[in-house]
Amino acid sequence: MRTLRKPLVLAVVAVTVTVGLAVPATAAPPGVVPSTVDVVLTPGGSTTIAKAVTTSTIPVNPDIVFLADTTGSMNAAIANVRSSIGSLTGTVLSEQPTARFGVAEYKDIKDTIPYRVNLQPTADIAAVQAATTQWVAGGGGDFPEDNINALYRMASGDVNFRAGGTRVIAMFGDAPSHDPSGGHTLLEAIAALQAAKIKVIAVNSSGLDSKKQATDLVTATGGTLLNNVASTAVPQAILDGLRGLKVTVSPTVGACAPELTVNTVPVGSATVAGGQVASFTETITVSPTAGPGTYTCLVDYLVDGVSQGFTQSTTVRVLGLSINDITVQEPPLLGLGSAVFAVTLNAASTAPVTVNYATSAGTATSGVDFTPVSGTLTFAPGETSKTITVPVLGDLLDEVAETFRVTLSGATGAGIVKAVGTATIADGNRNGSYTCQATAAKLIVLNVIGATAAVANPANDPCAEASATLINASLPNGTLSVITGDVSANTNLTPDDQTVLPVAGDGLRSTADVSSTTISLLGIANIQVGAVTANAGFTCTAQPDGSLSPVFSASSNVASLRVNGLNVTVGSGTLVIPLVVGQLRINATTQVGNQYTRQAFALDTVLGTIVLGEAKVGLNGTALNPTANPCVA
Repeated sequence: MRTLRKPLVLAVVAVTVTVGLAVPATAAPPGVVPSTVDVVLTPGGSTTIAKAVTTSTIPVNPDIVFLADTTGSMNAAIANVRSSIGSLTGTVLSEQPTARFGVAEYKDIKDTIPYRVNLQPTADIAAVQAATTQWVAGGGGDFPEDNINALYRMASGDVNFRAGGTRVIAMFGDAPSHDPSGGHTLLEAIAALQAAKIKVIAVNSSGLDSKKQATDLVTATGGTLLNNVASTAVPQAILDGLRGLKVTVSPTVGACAPELTVNTVPVGSATVAGGQVASFTETITVSPTAGPGTYTCLVDYLVDGVSQGFTQSTTVRVLGLSINDITVQEPPLLGLGSAVFAVTLNAASTAPVTVNYATSAGTATSGVDFTPVSGTLTFAPGETSKTITVPVLGDLLDEVAETFRVTLSGATGAGIVKAVGTATIADGNRNGSYTCQATAAKLIVLNVIGATAAVANPANDPCAEASATLINASLPNGTLSVITGDVSANTNLTPDDQTVLPVAGDGLRSTADVSSTTISLLGIANIQVGAVTANAGFTCTAQPDGSLSPVFSASSNVASLRVNGLNVTVGSGTLVIPLVVGQLRINATTQVGNQYTRQAFALDTVLGTIVLGEAKVGLNGTALNPTANPCVA
């Protein structure tokens, strides 16, 4: 036991810690406010922003080693720390879950064990509790002890501190240290602590700072000194010391556009106690030569040189005007349409912004394909979008897409980011046209049509909607006689107006119907034909690449057939039936180029050909589009 130590004198009476440790009122969460900045500036302009960086109450990712003076007079303080170690570490972990804790002790250099590390930093709180049981008060003998030796050795490699963490030694005792201590001076200990970036918390029960050693240690390492602490209050003092550790906040510019500069006051850094706010005034300046556009900059507010994610992202918008590119559909026939350009300001201005505009021809002809316009746009404060409308003129030509331009110039209050907007006029005329015709019955003699019954759209080209009907029909030709029942023929376009843009499902259909027919030839052949129907057409159909193409389809049917009293099985399939007087062709399709003909019934004889139910459709190309695709404009 010590014999020369002064009695313990307490200047303040602290609250005894028995169950838990006091927790401060909730503060603002750690971080920087504002974390995002979005401003509009002109070239050469600047803005100033007040920044508040709230630090963590307890340093981030701490490695805390409890260093006890375990000489004879420290029994009460040791017991109180040991009994409160669970609450103390639990409170730290609630604020910093990655904290680690170690245990060490020192006595007098003459004692059997003048210093030792009882436990390396660990997350195992039970092990920490157990390590404090190695603290046994005893030894000493003269007033000074030897904490300088302990601090030097702990800073020189005896403790396995983590890289990148906050390193803390929380020392409590009631006497100063020999100096030198174990062969190491106070200055050497301070240098070692600084090199290892260790902060010292000194809890002074009475005489720890009697030689101002503790003051020098905490001042040099950025630690805290708590004086006149009763033995019962040592655990709370350690916690208060952790919360009072000073930290240095340093704004560090990261990825930043070269057009921007960032300056802060105070310059370099600010030092505050943990949990307190480091205040900065930040000035962001745009280069006088910066063009219109959007520029960004990132500032990381480092804490003790380590990034804690306290970042501020700044977006600076230098006023600039842009005009878009558009595609418009040519109006049908000689109609009138509009090309509407959008002119945008990349951010709202506090003052009016003006810009001139004018059209110019590309492959489109001014006055023929579009009406020229010019003028001035004015953006009132706060406005960011305006439009320019250019009349577009329709024509009857099948042509390629054409272009014209609108050019911005002479802007005031902003620069021009994109000066030229291009309009593409998509042709409104289809790339070709249809042909169509439907005939209920006809007689051909010597390759010349001699008689017909119910012909829809006789011209065939161009295709037009038409219909024709007859109640009974007769196609006499001397010894060849054709008598029918009701007949009808129709041609139908979808849509009726072929000047509108084509869509999937558009097309045409030719249809012919004959209710019944009797054919007599030279008195040697009598043919009776039941109901006949025939149709053919094109449908605009989507292809795998998304385009539309006309797809041909046709069908026909002969309900019944009797030749000289004998039944012949027919239907919708294609047949060729030889007769004494010639041959029958049933449900046949012929193609010549892009022209298709579907015939339900055709009788070829030496006297002529009789056709019942004929549907004709075709495609006509243009000089520009000879492949003929009316499904595309």
